[in-house]
Amino acid sequence: MINQGSPKAPTPFLKANLRNRENWNNWMKSFKESKEVPVRTEPVFKEINRIATEDAVFTTDVGNVTIDAVRQLNMNGRNQLFTTSGLFATMGYAVPAGIAAKLSFPDRQVFTLSGDGGFAMVMQDIITQVKYNLPIINIVFSNNSLGFIDAEQEDTNRLKFGVDLQGADFAKIAEGMGARGFTITRRDQLRDVFDKARKSNLLVVIDIKTGNRRPFPAEAMILDEDIYTGEKIAAFKKRFGITELPLLKELLK
Repeated sequence: MINQGSPKAPTPFLKANLRNRENWNNWMKSFKESKEVPVRTEPVFKEINRIATEDAVFTTDVGNVTIDAVRQLNMNGRNQLFTTSGLFATMGYAVPAGIAAKLSFPDRQVFTLSGDGGFAMVMQDIITQVKYNLPIINIVFSNNSLGFIDAEQEDTNRLKFGVDLQGADFAKIAEGMGARGFTITRRDQLRDVFDKARKSNLLVVIDIKTGNRRPFPAEAMILDEDIYTGEKIAAFKKRFGITELPLLKELLK
């Protein structure tokens, strides 16, 4: 048996980090009931978390959807599984990975989470899901953009190039391949559609028109008054809907 030593009182640094985490979670939760149009991702993940079973499997594509999934999925830390293409960052991962997940765990609920860029690359694999009668919940976050590349171009002060997507009605495309398709353009449509996806145990594609909102850039925050002007900070807060989100160094004081 390993001697773990005696308990120690929380340090000021730990307390500040715990408070920082609490502030972050509260800020993220503040968008779950948003009625903004196009739909924000937070209300969508609220519905995913609501219907997800204790042993659900999530296969997540590469892009902004990866960031949103890591931040917003309420993983239970026990039986649920989360996979993505972390090393190679391969777009188009989610849908075929969902096939592998359902074949490996036929009794588990399987979600595939894709942006429209990744889904457009591999949406023909819905035919495979239909062929083998795999009841998978495929969710597409449609923003008509390669959003992650768009953000990278912004951060490196480059002109936007090659990031606009034509857009499509992926629900109709799915129906043409034999799946059940739903298109969502408003938050009040979410609950009914996700209830149908959960209860029907059918292969579905849910196309959610989310708009090209960049996830909060934790790696490029413009909030520090010692670095940025008040004008730039105000513009950043307005863009990302920040009210109370103090910096760690402020919590350490």
